[in-house]
Amino acid sequence: MPPTIGTPDGDLAARLQIPHDDSAEFVLEHAEGHLQLRDTREGAPGPLFVDFASHDFDRRREAGRQLPLARAVGVRGDQCPRVLDATAGLGRDAYTLHALGCAVTCIERSPIIAALLEDGLARAGAGLPLVVGDACAYMAGLKAEERPEVVYLDPMFPERRKSAAVKKEMQYMQALLGGDDVGALFEAALKCAQKRVVIKRPSHAAQVGGKPNHSFEGKTVRFDVYLS
Repeated sequence: MPPTIGTPDGDLAARLQIPHDDSAEFVLEHAEGHLQLRDTREGAPGPLFVDFASHDFDRRREAGRQLPLARAVGVRGDQCPRVLDATAGLGRDAYTLHALGCAVTCIERSPIIAALLEDGLARAGAGLPLVVGDACAYMAGLKAEERPEVVYLDPMFPERRKSAAVKKEMQYMQALLGGDDVGALFEAALKCAQKRVVIKRPSHAAQVGGKPNHSFEGKTVRFDVYLS
């Protein structure tokens, strides 16, 4: 059963259509200069918020275009493709691609997660377009000239990495969203992308769309590339 969600902020309650209540299981609130989601239940992890100034992003910036993510998307030389991140979540990969020079549009189906991402993007001064809604419907509605060169997918999967931050994020995301319909997302992405679909998967996980045209390995994940 999904957790109850509330906020002590009347404006947020009206905009997101959630109860004006700070006694819910999940509380969306402003604290220490950012918007955060706090699980009030006993034994819960710390609050969830977006921070693009973290050490993780410093390391990503240093790696630059040698990142497996960048290579999979096709960032090389002066080529920075237009990317649609159809499963934006907290925006880590979208922001990384934006920092590398790609024009990125984000789609997030959870209004709560989207609010956290919007706050993080605003604090970072990053002008990434953010669409709240169903990615399959959005992709199907694009005109030919609006279709991105690359559609990027990072579907929900059981997280086995030991990073406390990642574990915390996955606990919140699983509670709010459950799993993605990966098959439907993949088919919609293939029809939408002008050049390629990139799917992020755990290193041990099965391929989503059969054998990819290319695959780029990271430490714990890989990026499967399907040419469209």
